[in-house]
Amino acid sequence: MTTVGDVMTREVITVAPELPFKDLVQVIVTHGVSAVPVVTPDGAVIGVVTEADLLCRQAHEDDVPGAGCPHFAGHLTKEDWRKAAGQTAATLMSTASDTTSPAATLPAVARLLTQNNVRRLFVLQDEKLVGVIARRDVLRSFLRTDDDLQSDVDRTVFDEALHANRNNVRASVEHGVVLLTGRLEYEADVATAERMTRAVAGVVDVRNRMDFVWTGHRAHSTAT
Repeated sequence: MTTVGDVMTREVITVAPELPFKDLVQVIVTHGVSAVPVVTPDGAVIGVVTEADLLCRQAHEDDVPGAGCPHFAGHLTKEDWRKAAGQTAATLMSTASDTTSPAATLPAVARLLTQNNVRRLFVLQDEKLVGVIARRDVLRSFLRTDDDLQSDVDRTVFDEALHANRNNVRASVEHGVVLLTGRLEYEADVATAERMTRAVAGVVDVRNRMDFVWTGHRAHSTAT
């Protein structure tokens, strides 16, 4: 199964905690990114500065100063005030809680991206930044050709997992939809073939039309 490590961007734009506000804006605008991780000299991620964090200052520039806050309106929350008044990455950043690992699967990452409503996840290994994976990186797998998908199913599902006789089985692909036909030895293998095909990166859907010879499953299944 395709993992985060297979598709992530390894060269990540990072900033130091002491980087000033205007330089942060320059980094984000120049590189066309929506967020940058704040990293210590030893590679540890201590936070993230997003476009929204930087916009907080401009969003309150025309506020009337409030009591106890000489620069911004009193209705701001403590977190809003901190970001609106922040001068460096360390004083602007949010917690870098949206992270994953190189070994994570694309379905798992897709769930995190949608459930947490975030654009990207920073990839950590041994608590150090090794990459970043964005929504478009996950979606890019759907650009694989039908021929590539068919070859992947033939190799990983029929050959490596099920050791099937290729004369008896067939995977045909059209617009990312895989049609499985033919006959496998055991009933359980038919279910395994569908499950593993769905896990192939870039597969849109699976139509399983396979038959089997014996009910149940083989005594020592090699499918995973």
